[in-house]
Amino acid sequence: MSPGGIRVAVAVLALGVSAPSAAGATAGRAPASGARALSTRVTPRHVRRGGVVGVSGSVRDGAVAVAGELLELQLASAPHGRFVNVAHTVTAADGHYSFAGVRIYRATRVRVADVAARVRGAAVEVDVPPVLYPAPARVRGAARWLGARAGVTAFAVLDDHGRLSGANVHRRFHSASVVKSMLLVAYLRMLQQSHRALDDAGRALLYPMIHSSDNGAASAVLGAVGEGALDRVARDAHMRDYEPGGATWGFTEISAADLARFFYVQDSLIPHRFDGYARWLLSGIEAGESWGIPAVARPQFSVFFKGGWLPEVEGLVNQAGRLERPGITFALAVLSTHDPSMAYGEQTIEGVTRLLLGRAG
Repeated sequence: MSPGGIRVAVAVLALGVSAPSAAGATAGRAPASGARALSTRVTPRHVRRGGVVGVSGSVRDGAVAVAGELLELQLASAPHGRFVNVAHTVTAADGHYSFAGVRIYRATRVRVADVAARVRGAAVEVDVPPVLYPAPARVRGAARWLGARAGVTAFAVLDDHGRLSGANVHRRFHSASVVKSMLLVAYLRMLQQSHRALDDAGRALLYPMIHSSDNGAASAVLGAVGEGALDRVARDAHMRDYEPGGATWGFTEISAADLARFFYVQDSLIPHRFDGYARWLLSGIEAGESWGIPAVARPQFSVFFKGGWLPEVEGLVNQAGRLERPGITFALAVLSTHDPSMAYGEQTIEGVTRLLLGRAG
């Protein structure tokens, strides 16, 4: 992409009509008569994080302007994320439309959809200079601090541009209950594949499994989906260090890099109709288990997370999650074993999170 910003300023998508390329913000070409065409212009070509752009264009049927048409403005929610509706407008008498003051926090894709005609304009890229979060210096500081802690430790961050960093990121640990977040995805995917709704029986398993980390519910979910479904979730999340634990799901082997990758892409793994339910579960875990990452990051961030612990067996305390606020989405996993106590492991996770977020104390 050139330093000027938007690589393609205008695109047309209508009933098989291909998009003409353009180097700048130029108007779309009208298609042959009878084809619905939606042109899109985004200006300026380049913005800093938090800057605003204007989105405009027109809707035509052949040479005829389409007036009073309801349009949706959509932005990509994250790198490789699905599009999210952010505003609506209607076309004017001459078929033109505009959205003013659209605030952009990161390099993204913008598109406009014609609601009634079910036609979407091709995505327009908006360039924002990358500002990494958490900052690399904070990641290095957290790694130095973690190296002085007791036990065997690791952490991994996928920053808000999807770049992996941390300490001992590929070291394997037993997952304990963190794997329940993967079981949640596997169960919702099973429902989607079998064209089933989430019923009361399903909720009676998923809610306690996530909200209060119920082990019996997790075993029932694994029995319903099968070990192969969990393996497919790991494969689709690109969890390269994953080793299945079989029926003893708490001894699944994972790495900090695996869990950071999983939480970073989790929304894209969950069927769209169940995404809101999954996010509600993972952000509403009971207070007694909301130590570590959420204890530090809230309320500045929305936190979607799961912890796991085996303190009496191997002194293991794990936690991983996805953190979101306007303009920033990143994932974090902190794993430890041979901890002197459960409380010590919780303090390790909170310490890493504080250093990454730049919090004192």
